[in-house]
Amino acid sequence: MSTYSGPILDAHVHTEFAGADSLQAFQALKSRFNIVASVTDSHAPAYSDQVLQDLGVGRCAVIAQPQWCPESLTQGLANGVYLAIKINLGFMHVHADDFRLQALYSLARQFDVPVLFHTGDTGWHRSKLKYAHPLSLDEVIVDHPDVNFLLVHSGNPWFTDAAALAAKNHNVWLDLSSIIEGSLSEVSQATLDRLMVDPIRWMLDYTGKPERLVFGSGWPSVDYPGYVAACARAVAQQYHRQVFFDNAAQLFKYSSR
Repeated sequence: MSTYSGPILDAHVHTEFAGADSLQAFQALKSRFNIVASVTDSHAPAYSDQVLQDLGVGRCAVIAQPQWCPESLTQGLANGVYLAIKINLGFMHVHADDFRLQALYSLARQFDVPVLFHTGDTGWHRSKLKYAHPLSLDEVIVDHPDVNFLLVHSGNPWFTDAAALAAKNHNVWLDLSSIIEGSLSEVSQATLDRLMVDPIRWMLDYTGKPERLVFGSGWPSVDYPGYVAACARAVAQQYHRQVFFDNAAQLFKYSSR
């Protein structure tokens, strides 16, 4: 079975650090899996920006409502507090091309940071999934060719639509986080293959762009050892380093920080 032991840049973690998912647990995980850097989309991380920076954790500016504060966001981008803008589509009931979000794309271009879209299922019964469907993003992606977009969760379960966007558009990346949450020991091999391994392989084959797949976990919502192993099995070994580290390093400009 294919494994991966190289460096990881995890493009999707949560940093509330509560209970069993404490700061100490995260530090142990970093050491065990050689996580040299990660990106949190927690709206309110449990620790200061300095603590996160010392951990190698970069922050997203999380847009959870169509009304947001331009002054605060601009200052955070200018000061390097935020390395990306995350727009929680589906949780908020607006399309990506809503007029209230347009200035976000201009800021992303100005500060040369990627825009992350939540795509696909939210796991929340009050969400409205039409706003998080990958195909609803194509117009914004086409209209902003100088902005890089990361489709968080690869549109799960609409992997084919997310892959179509990445195949067509030069500025789209696909994030592999939280495709299956919880303990993978409780999931049969057949189910794991059907719901996660096969879709990742299909996206890679369809796009023909291993440089556009980005490893993200969704920790602490996932079984980290099992999740890394499943992604390593889904991706051909010659692309492991790209998917687990290089692609995210390019997207988030890790080497220049």
